[in-house]
Amino acid sequence: MKHLKGITFISLFVFLLLFLCIVFVSPANAADSENCLMCHKYRFLGRIDEQGRKRNYNVDEYIYNETVHRNVPCRDCHTSIQNLPHDPITEEVNCGNQCHIKPPFAKENFSHKAIIETYNKSVHGSKSTDSEELKAAKPYCKYCHLNPRYTKVDEERVASSTLQRCFNCHEEKGVTQAFKHITHRLRHKTSRSRQEIVELCSKNCHEDADKMRRFGVSNESIESVETYKRSIHGKAVSLGSEMTADCVSCHATSKIHDIYKKDEAASTVNKNNLKRTCQQCHLDVNAKFVQIDVHSGITSNEKPFLHFLEIQLGFVLYGSIFGLLGLALIETIGRKKDGIKWQIKDGTSWRGKSKRGF
Repeated sequence: MKHLKGITFISLFVFLLLFLCIVFVSPANAADSENCLMCHKYRFLGRIDEQGRKRNYNVDEYIYNETVHRNVPCRDCHTSIQNLPHDPITEEVNCGNQCHIKPPFAKENFSHKAIIETYNKSVHGSKSTDSEELKAAKPYCKYCHLNPRYTKVDEERVASSTLQRCFNCHEEKGVTQAFKHITHRLRHKTSRSRQEIVELCSKNCHEDADKMRRFGVSNESIESVETYKRSIHGKAVSLGSEMTADCVSCHATSKIHDIYKKDEAASTVNKNNLKRTCQQCHLDVNAKFVQIDVHSGITSNEKPFLHFLEIQLGFVLYGSIFGLLGLALIETIGRKKDGIKWQIKDGTSWRGKSKRGF
């Protein structure tokens, strides 16, 4: 009898253990088929490299499971690793690699190769003529993309009648998410806010005038952040507008990574393409409209008339404000001398009779 009770207890224990494993096992383990997390799950796994920098190799499986790369096996990106456990990594991840995931409606494995090719042709791509300092300063994939957490897009304007037709063949949950994702991408160039885009382009790069000067960029480019922030676009974005042009709105197409110098024919800010670029937001665009300098630096030497006009407008603005305040002060003093009290009651602020009888 005791023998049977022992077998029953062990069976229940094994069943409970299996149940917990199935319920609580992290989905990140599904992508970790080679058990890389066996080592990289430890928070303090790291070393001091040859340059004296502290390196931490910990991968938080719960955070990773929420990222856009959560279904990608480690060695799909870290292709230089041939054996496990592996030797020190000497090659950086190439974001143009193919991974072992097939996107919907595709026969080939997923890859960022097309984006890399566009990026390499852009002004941000490394060129053979670039100095080592310039190559190091140019933004690479991880400057802008930090394996962010995946967030479901909140797209309210979905063509529900079209979506209903999809349900005839596809599962509702999956196709709804895919439909919203595609709709969101068609309507928005990026998921970042306008303010985040401006900060991303400015911070540590285009805002650093000394760095820009060392790379021999034009004065217009050196002052581009300052002049943008002084423009109507920059001021509206700084006040929280999500409808006003940020850097990407004018300098890139929907491909996002195709940013070129304005002298190049493919540039969205090339003089031959300005009309089409401005028409993304402005309906009535003509030859005069595109001549407006949105990065205008108003100095007494470059544009004396506009500089004079800006000073005059400043006098008008502040003169009006302080003039009205002065008149209110004079009236207040005069009424108090007249015996009228300043007391807010029943919708009026002045009470009592004037010494002059009115």
